[in-house]
Amino acid sequence: MKKNTFIDLFSGSGGLSLGFSNNGFDLLLANDIDNQALNTIRYNLKITHPNTNENHIIHGDITEIYKNLNVAIVKEKLLGHKSVVTNKSIQIKKRAPSEYTNEVKEYLNSLTQCDVIIGGPPCQGFSMIGRAKRGNLIDRTKGFIDDPRNSLFSYYLKFVEKLNPKLVLIENVKGLKSASEYESLIKNSLKNIGKKYDVESILLNTKDFGIPQNRERIFFIGIRKELKIKYNIGACDIIQNILKKKQKTTINLKDAIFDLPVISSNPKPNNYDEKKEIKFGNKKYFGENVSKLKYEVLINHQKCTKYRNQINRLKNKGIIHPETLYNHKSRYHNPNDLSIYNSLKQGKYLNHPSNIAALKKINKGTPFTGFLDKYFKLNQNHISKTIIAHLETDGNSYVHPSQNRSITPREAARIQSFPDWYFFTGSLRNQFKQIGNAVPPLLASVIAKEFIKILTKINK
Repeated sequence: MKKNTFIDLFSGSGGLSLGFSNNGFDLLLANDIDNQALNTIRYNLKITHPNTNENHIIHGDITEIYKNLNVAIVKEKLLGHKSVVTNKSIQIKKRAPSEYTNEVKEYLNSLTQCDVIIGGPPCQGFSMIGRAKRGNLIDRTKGFIDDPRNSLFSYYLKFVEKLNPKLVLIENVKGLKSASEYESLIKNSLKNIGKKYDVESILLNTKDFGIPQNRERIFFIGIRKELKIKYNIGACDIIQNILKKKQKTTINLKDAIFDLPVISSNPKPNNYDEKKEIKFGNKKYFGENVSKLKYEVLINHQKCTKYRNQINRLKNKGIIHPETLYNHKSRYHNPNDLSIYNSLKQGKYLNHPSNIAALKKINKGTPFTGFLDKYFKLNQNHISKTIIAHLETDGNSYVHPSQNRSITPREAARIQSFPDWYFFTGSLRNQFKQIGNAVPPLLASVIAKEFIKILTKINK
């Protein structure tokens, strides 16, 4: 049976990739500028993508490379990434790919097609749209694509044009939905690229798909036009099938994270070592004794079993229980913040009447001049606010419902539906960044399942 393949551009730490690989897709290529995020993919590769060579996870400053393609003659079967014919040498900054060995180059040269291209290309020329009211949509689209700030999106289109995937998926922030012309420009770009695509967009909220978080993102879904005509399957049909997967009940935070071990706030600033995770032999962990405890013992089996088993399940491997509980470490909190956390009421911002006592601790008799939404305690009986990339610096607004600290990367990953065995590399700050920028794997899985149905029909 033919294996369905995909390429993940702007992959981050692999949320979309995990959802697709867990539904039978083979990863051909993952690319991102954040090498730490790619290190996370590499670390988990043997579990999530066992058929993928590590050399297919390519770090690169796509913008810098793209700027040097203006004088290049791209070979017909190449991606137009690094392997180009040009009348001048390509100058690549130090942070650009260091992994471009001959083996990697040869692999890129061999890529001529794939079934699906996914990714979240940033589209930074947002402000240009208002100035581009002149001309028709095609002219404005060309201006949009030619905007150097949108080179990342242009690069995504370049992949689509060269590889002609059967299906495409673009994820981006909710704000694109409110900017209708911007949304139209993206659709129009895909409709007129390569073999042309039937494209529709949809705003999805993770809370509707069994994920304990209020997170809205826009998704563009496209199918090659000739496939739509031949098989009578349009992008609108795919979206309607995805919407049918909405769940009537939601998962609250108590269901999602309360089975994780109780830990203390980090007693010292910058006291993080990614190698020192909760393992069998550790004597103490921020004041809590977890010596010789296995994952199955650390976890409270009376809580969260259904959700935990759902996110820890990997296709054809069943439920995976790691020996080590990764990334469950608290950030440092100063004594004043800890005192405020202790006084906060669940689900209330600092300026709520129920938090007068907490506010007095900040005021110390003087009017409070700071942001009143700086401090917020999550409600255990509700879903979480959107997990953000800069949570490490905004932890005061993500206070744990019952423990006197902000949430850990592992708790944030749980809320994003990442498995407990999925290890995020790097500093605490970088872990939060990777988790906050990711597409929740459970939502990615919902989309991937619909793509599989389409590809199964096409490939018969």
